[in-house]
Amino acid sequence: MSTHDHGNRISSCRVYGYSLVVGTTSTPPDDVAASGASTHRGGLGHALDVLEDGPHPKPAPQVVGNLILTSHAGLIILFALVLLYLSGLAFTPLRPVHFALGFALIPILVVKLASTAWRAISYYLGRGAYRAAGAPWLLPRLIAVPLAVAAVLATTSGVVLWAQGTDHGTWAAIHTDSVIALGIVVLVHLAIYLRKAARASAKSLAASAINRPERVIVWALLAAMVAGAVATGLEPTWNPSASSAPPAATQP
Repeated sequence: MSTHDHGNRISSCRVYGYSLVVGTTSTPPDDVAASGASTHRGGLGHALDVLEDGPHPKPAPQVVGNLILTSHAGLIILFALVLLYLSGLAFTPLRPVHFALGFALIPILVVKLASTAWRAISYYLGRGAYRAAGAPWLLPRLIAVPLAVAAVLATTSGVVLWAQGTDHGTWAAIHTDSVIALGIVVLVHLAIYLRKAARASAKSLAASAINRPERVIVWALLAAMVAGAVATGLEPTWNPSASSAPPAATQP
């Protein structure tokens, strides 16, 4: 390996150095400067900037590890959600696929919720890098709780319906309502974070060093495969008519 290549690898490792699973290293100064310069653009680019950072953004470093972990998990969840919604539209023939996807999504969802919760808790506890990065602007903070609640309700109700072997009853109504609410909030969430998440993931995957968030995602994906296989192999006997209609009267 040449001295130049060795130097590049060391530099990459420095950018992605971590003391915790979600990282504590902030973005390099050139990224911060680029973020500040983007506020002078117009049109669609400016609209996306406003959605990401608010109407009055202030240049601030990002906690790289946390951003990468959240971005990887979010993009995987987005892909899985598209498949889940499509399989839900044709639930009867695609029921095993729907449940396998739903169970596979659980480990990735845990990673996503944990990484965002860690950022919020670290910020309010005044941990250095997170405090310097600051809190998101008002809109993403307003949708954070509804997004998390809808995701947890949709997942929990789906697991209950899988265990009961039915798509009728109170839990089915909760599942339907929470899935609709989740879809609406996710669209807003995507408008705010999709571009930033895609950039962070692409930059991380292009680096020569494998960082800790990527290892976490690999383990989460392995857990997702196991969860999906378990959901498919252990699915209870399906009884779609359960709780859907009162039993017929017995003839005398």
